[in-house]
Amino acid sequence: MNDAPRRRRLTRVLSWLVTLPLALVAVSFAVSNLTPVELALWPLPFRLEAPVYALVLVTLVVGFIAGGAVTWLGQHHHRKAERAHQRRADRLEAELKALQQQDGAKAATALPATLLPPAG
Repeated sequence: MNDAPRRRRLTRVLSWLVTLPLALVAVSFAVSNLTPVELALWPLPFRLEAPVYALVLVTLVVGFIAGGAVTWLGQHHHRKAERAHQRRADRLEAELKALQQQDGAKAATALPATLLPPAG
């Protein structure tokens, strides 16, 4: 039995159960923290004034993207090995198919005439 559609539905429901509360918390945080703050990095002459919620949410998004990039780059050797294994599997499948066809042709010519079905 194929449980893939059931698993997809369950995954979708769990995704919504996690996403909706997080979205509500983010909206509540944004509404509660509208006060502007000034961001200044000491050696640089630039100053940025923005609401607290914007700074926090931008920081979270940048952290999420940076974490994803580090993970993706760290998995490079796994992706490379998987591609090599897939190429080898494809090559071996093609070789097996050729050998089976070759063996089938030899077997058909090796059968005695009495075992072959009558023509016509």
